[in-house]
Amino acid sequence: MTRKKMIPAVETFVDKMRAVCLGTSRDDTERWDKCRELLKELLKDPALQAHAENWPVGGFDGKKVDNLLFYEDPDHHFVINGLIKNPGGRAMIHDHGKAWTVYGLLRGAERIVRYVEAKKSDGEAFYEEDFAEHCGPGDVDIVPPWEIHSEYAGDEKTVAVIVRSQKSGTFEQYRYYDDGGKVKFSGPNQVPFDLD
Repeated sequence: MTRKKMIPAVETFVDKMRAVCLGTSRDDTERWDKCRELLKELLKDPALQAHAENWPVGGFDGKKVDNLLFYEDPDHHFVINGLIKNPGGRAMIHDHGKAWTVYGLLRGAERIVRYVEAKKSDGEAFYEEDFAEHCGPGDVDIVPPWEIHSEYAGDEKTVAVIVRSQKSGTFEQYRYYDDGGKVKFSGPNQVPFDLD
């Protein structure tokens, strides 16, 4: 079956990422370091930046937010997603299970935070900030498997392009709560969206 062609820079990204996959394994940090460099280049593309003007802010069904699904590789299973947040929007504290995630900002600014589990004096668990960084257009973050994190949008809408080692919903992951609780969930809704 023939798939619909995407913006030329995205097609180039896919070709290069497929080549990287041929020389590395899914859990090889080299693969995701190379993906980060490829994504940095993609984020500079004027056609992608113009196309992003029309990307919708994802909905929320009461349990999960929407991610735009641009591409799923038939052989190596990596996916390309889009995530758009309104000003002041945030992601719940979460991990991506066994999946690797490379998260690049196309527009806007976000505070990206890593969390660690800590214990209160009574031994009860909670999650506290380990470190945070401020990211703007062109910045790319790598999130290794099981790393607890969140992203917080600034005063303007943010647009992110995300490359995951596999599609959300195909692996176990968790949300984390300030009171120390955590709950399994299947990740964001995947909403097919054309990049043509």
